[in-house]
Amino acid sequence: MTPTSAERGQETRRRLLDAAAQLIVEDGWGAVTTRRVADRAELRPGLVHYHFSTVTDLLIEAALASARREMTRAAEAMSQADDASGGVIQVLEMVSEYTATDPTTVLFSEMLLASTRLERLRTELAELMAEWRGGVAEWLRAAGGTSGSQDDAEATALLLGAAIDGLVLHRLIDPSLARISVSGPLARLARVAPAG
Repeated sequence: MTPTSAERGQETRRRLLDAAAQLIVEDGWGAVTTRRVADRAELRPGLVHYHFSTVTDLLIEAALASARREMTRAAEAMSQADDASGGVIQVLEMVSEYTATDPTTVLFSEMLLASTRLERLRTELAELMAEWRGGVAEWLRAAGGTSGSQDDAEATALLLGAAIDGLVLHRLIDPSLARISVSGPLARLARVAPAG
């Protein structure tokens, strides 16, 4: 069956987003150009501007798409657990896959730095993170991982997210830290596991 025009357009867009994400990881946000993205995607350069107003818009979309995928993956890992402690441990095990050379880690680092200069990226990333925290807070309340108060669940979700982000950052800077298991201590810190 021959793909429709809309399907071809979606495939082209996906190839451009994938190529942009790969180039951000390989060379940094500022080194990505329209021509390089088109070459990597094996498409004509004009298609970049047909689908995206600017190369910055393309980079923002590529980074946010990757962030959405990872946050969805983390939420799914957490929701598969029987209780709050198991959910936190599931997410931490997923996070332990991130290394200093992992493409997702590098892409997120580049995205966070770019968000200090690009208002649209900062705003949309903040919305995405708020959505993730809200989902985690709701899950914690349902799984019995907090005292049940709205504020406690939201604060726990915020601290859990910040701890995970900090853990990834520390491992990015010092890859030898990957040998230290933090699942138990972080679960206790989030008050979803018994002390001891």
